[in-house]
Amino acid sequence: MNRHLHSQIRYFMAVAEDLHFRHASERLHVAQPAISRAIRQLESQLGVALLIRDNRNVSLTAAGAIFYQECRRASEIMESAEESAIRASRGEKGHLKIGYIDFAINGPLPKHLSQFYKDFPDISIELLWCNSHQQLDDLESGRLDIGFLTGPIMSPHINHITIHQAPYVVLLPLNHPLKYQKEISLHQLADEPFILGNQANWQHFISQLNSHCLEAGFIPKVVREAPNSDSIFGLVAARMGVTLYPDCELNHDRKDLIIRPLKSHTARLSIELAWHRNNSNPALASFIATKPSSNA
Repeated sequence: MNRHLHSQIRYFMAVAEDLHFRHASERLHVAQPAISRAIRQLESQLGVALLIRDNRNVSLTAAGAIFYQECRRASEIMESAEESAIRASRGEKGHLKIGYIDFAINGPLPKHLSQFYKDFPDISIELLWCNSHQQLDDLESGRLDIGFLTGPIMSPHINHITIHQAPYVVLLPLNHPLKYQKEISLHQLADEPFILGNQANWQHFISQLNSHCLEAGFIPKVVREAPNSDSIFGLVAARMGVTLYPDCELNHDRKDLIIRPLKSHTARLSIELAWHRNNSNPALASFIATKPSSNA
């Protein structure tokens, strides 16, 4: 819409609301003849009469009443668009694509999301499961705004915050002889059959787990691989083997597993909140600044 037409419509709307040229003139701080001339030009362009004028009264024609309603609606849409643009620029409205791994959704991610939805209800979130390596690629390419993945992160282009340092726990089937111990040493698992995630999706975690096991003098004897945490838990419960898993505030109330901490072991799995340093999405800063409360 050009500036001249915008002025014509603004003058018409003021007269339509007041049904009085002088009142509209005073409200707009525009000379009455200029308003009258602009509205006649608008009527000429539209090819319809918008106002009925006599010496004392001004009223809307049927066409004028409909035109005013549509202009009012368009004005409200523009006002809403302007407000939305301002809020988006401040990181109060928008959209985020967030990648996550099993350890995040079974740990700190739900509290973070809950607090974020509470603080910024007008920012929509698209959650995408993918492994840590894929998330790093997607952050680099811009396919993701945020990643929840395992550390360490070595890329100079990726900023990150450690949001959880998870100690490892041992998961055992209910009938396992080690279930009577309050803590289990890692070397006690040297001859146990292991259930682990598959290499395609769990390579970042498996490399760290293997490193810890090598320090204890053995390489895990992997008898089954599974695509996700629930499958791993199910196979352990089915007495197919044992596993190590980071204690990520497990969001599971399973009665078919024994969970025991590792004895005298300081290893931790780092869960990172990561983003590309050149990401310009204003909603990103709002998410990073979110601090989940203890009861979120």
